[in-house]
Amino acid sequence: MDKGIRDYQDFMSQLGILGAEPKRQPVPETAESVSIRRLERENALLIDHAEMLACALGACPNCWGTISDCEECGGIGSPGAFKPDRSCFDHFVLPVIARVIGRDPFETSLEKG
Repeated sequence: MDKGIRDYQDFMSQLGILGAEPKRQPVPETAESVSIRRLERENALLIDHAEMLACALGACPNCWGTISDCEECGGIGSPGAFKPDRSCFDHFVLPVIARVIGRDPFETSLEKG
């Protein structure tokens, strides 16, 4: 290895020991990096929704009862296996039930008049 490179690396490592960080040049964003960040956000949102829906239905948010050796439920967590979370149920399921029985889920009793 070149002595100049070795000296530079030694110097940089000493700065690191002292807590100094070398100033890094910003990496220009590419269309690919923007797409990857968007997909990561969408994936996190879908995971959150799947977990909330599982809680609304009383299912295991990890496997929905489909993995026999699930660390969360041991494979018994299909919908209805656990007590549903009331706020998730009201948010996700109640509007669907109201729509199925022919009521507007957003109508209040005062509007029925």
